[in-house]
Amino acid sequence: MIERKNRENKNSLPCSGGLWSEGWARFRKRHLAVAGAVIVLLLYLVAIFAPVLTPYDPVAHGDIPGDRYLRPSIEHPFGTDKFGRDVMTRMFYGSQVSLSIGFLAVALSIFLGSLVGAVSGYAGGIVDAVIMRVVDALMAIPRLFLLLTCIALFSRSILLIIILLGATGWMSAARLVRGQVLSIKKKDYIVAAEGLGVSGKGIIFKHLIPNTLTVIIVSATLRIGGIILTEAALSFLGLGVPPPTPSWGMMVFQGRDVLLNAWWVSTFPGLAIVMTVIGFNLLGDGLRDAFDPMHFT
Repeated sequence: MIERKNRENKNSLPCSGGLWSEGWARFRKRHLAVAGAVIVLLLYLVAIFAPVLTPYDPVAHGDIPGDRYLRPSIEHPFGTDKFGRDVMTRMFYGSQVSLSIGFLAVALSIFLGSLVGAVSGYAGGIVDAVIMRVVDALMAIPRLFLLLTCIALFSRSILLIIILLGATGWMSAARLVRGQVLSIKKKDYIVAAEGLGVSGKGIIFKHLIPNTLTVIIVSATLRIGGIILTEAALSFLGLGVPPPTPSWGMMVFQGRDVLLNAWWVSTFPGLAIVMTVIGFNLLGDGLRDAFDPMHFT
C-alpha cells in the first residue's frame, strides 16, 4: 500500500527530475520512437541547412525550354518542374515552410487549449459547463470548411495560415488538459496552495499547467503531423502558401497534371509529407508511452 501510494505521488508530479529521467529511459528502449525522433531531427536539419545543401535557387526559373521536366539525374537528383526549377531544392526549402507552419500552428493551438482547459477544469461548476458547451459547438463545425471560408475572405499569407490552423485546432487540446486538471486539482499540494492563499491564477500557471506538461508535449507532437497534412491539403486546393514560395502541398498540386510523364514532381514532395507524418506520429506515440502515467505502471 505504501509503495503504491508513493508511486501515485510520483506520477502526480510529472515535472520532477526523477520521472523525466525514467521517462527518457523508457523512451530510448522504444526503437520505433527513436526512429521517429531521428526522422524529425533529420527533417529539421535539412530545413535549417537548406541553403548549404543545394546550390540552386528555389524560386528562380531555369532555362524553361531546355530544363523543364528533366528526369532525376546526378545534376538534379529529384528532377525539375515545368519551370526548370530543381525539385530537390524546392523540397528542402519547402520543408522550412511546412515544418514552421506545423510547429507554430500547434504551439498556438496548444497554448490556447491549455489555457482554456486549465481554467475550465479548475473553475468547475457553471463556468466549466459553459466553456465545454462552447468547445463542443466549435468542434461540431467542419474544420476544413471553416479554413476555406476564412482564407477566401482574406488575402493568403503564411501568417494567416498559421493563425487559422492554430485558432481552429485548440478545442481537443482544451478537453485533454481539462481532464488532467480535474484529476489533479484535488491533490494535497493544490489544496495546500489554496489554503496558503495562492490565487486561482497562480495555481493554474504554477501548479496545474506545469503538472500537465507531459500530456501537452505528447499532444503537441502528435498534432504536428496532422497540421502539416492540413496545410498540404490547403495548398493542393490552391488556398495554401501563395506561390512562388515552395511548400510540399503546393508542389504536389503543381505536378498533378503530369503524374504519368513527370512523376517526380509530385512523388518526392508527397513522400516527404508521408515521412514527416510517420516520424511525428512515431515520436508522439513513443513520448506518450514513456511519459504519460496512464500508459505505464
